[in-house]
Amino acid sequence: MPITWRDRITPTAVGLVSRAWVIAEVARAADRAGIADAAARDRLIEALVGYEPPRTHGIRNNAIVWVGLIGSAMLAGAIGLPAWAGFVAALAGFLLIARELAVRALRWRLAQLLAEVRA
Repeated sequence: MPITWRDRITPTAVGLVSRAWVIAEVARAADRAGIADAAARDRLIEALVGYEPPRTHGIRNNAIVWVGLIGSAMLAGAIGLPAWAGFVAALAGFLLIARELAVRALRWRLAQLLAEVRA
């Protein structure tokens, strides 16, 4: 399945990963697994795009993020930088962590789906 510009801007259910990433990842994994059927690949793509991992520890994670964001803003202000610079830097860091966790969850689900297809 070719990747279009629309796929690059369409988010998955996870939110931080695009449909284009899912298409490319399914193509790589299906090639390694020896799945050549286009219909099976399309089913894998649609299942992965709609997959939303279970959300656990929401209050704890929310508290960690806000303490980190406010704390980094305070630290930036204490060393003479604008407070928003610390906030933005911490926000970028938390977004990188969130995207990495989303990618790991999607790869884990893809491995499960490929095992189901092979069985």
